[in-house]
Amino acid sequence: MCVRKGLAIVLLLAGVCVAPEPASAKAKEKEPKASELLKEANEMMSQAQTAYVDGESKKAIELYRKALAEIARIERENPKRVSSSEFAPVRFRKALCETEIDRVMLEEVNTTARTMAVTDTSVLEAKRAERKKKAETNNLPEVTVKLAVKHGAQTSDGAAGAEPEPKGAVDTPGQPVNVKDELEWVKDMLSVDRFDDAEKALLKVLKQEPGNHDARFLMALARVKQEKYAEAAVVIDDLLADNAADEPVLLLASGMFAAMAKYAKAMDMLDKAMKANPKRPDGYLNMAWLLLEMKTADTKESELYYRQAVKLGGGRDRDIERRLGIRPE
Repeated sequence: MCVRKGLAIVLLLAGVCVAPEPASAKAKEKEPKASELLKEANEMMSQAQTAYVDGESKKAIELYRKALAEIARIERENPKRVSSSEFAPVRFRKALCETEIDRVMLEEVNTTARTMAVTDTSVLEAKRAERKKKAETNNLPEVTVKLAVKHGAQTSDGAAGAEPEPKGAVDTPGQPVNVKDELEWVKDMLSVDRFDDAEKALLKVLKQEPGNHDARFLMALARVKQEKYAEAAVVIDDLLADNAADEPVLLLASGMFAAMAKYAKAMDMLDKAMKANPKRPDGYLNMAWLLLEMKTADTKESELYYRQAVKLGGGRDRDIERRLGIRPE
């Protein structure tokens, strides 16, 4: 009897020691750390950075977008933790992905267009339809949009209601082309490499306004992006005949010649661009990159141009600094 009683006490004590924890405590203990959840996104971001350094901008953007989608999934599956301090790394990586997508896209067309992370062309088409619909009623709300245009004054980024437009925005036979609307559409199409659609719109504008500078410039850009350098050169020469000190055109020309490995001509165009606008950092930064691409043994000259670009307000570029051996400050 004593043995049985003693055994019962032991079992009772054992039961107390291994009593199950409340369900909420178990759930909390099993929740993976943010660092564990981010493992796949971190890998994608690392691959994206490698692709960017290797000059594969489109691959880099695609990988950053995949990482962004993975982070969005993590947030959806952990709604109660999203705003907590432990999820700060998740929020940081989300912001970093968005910033990197914008930065890479801007550099991809850094002689002209703008920064705009576009994922689906159907969104662009819907946006254009919305612009036209609102133009018909001439009832457009005012919005503020982020833009980086390197060929002149600030313009709309093409978002719905970005700028009031006249009623003639709908393409109807016999009606004038809405130049502003068409040029915004062209920028959207170029941002996703829809060159046929871009050139169709540009031809409509040029038929109505043969001397339109922006349309001619965007036509040159479209042809450079398609590596149709002979056709691009005709348009660039025509633009420079109008204004030999047109800095954006000179920058575009330098990019074209660099892509053709005609480095002497590329340098000449950059020299002229810097002379035309000595206070703007773009020419200096492009020259720094060009000298590095030429793989000269001495990088001192490239570094001088890079430091001047930063001094003039240009953004720090971690990849060019890595190649120049400049340590982060």
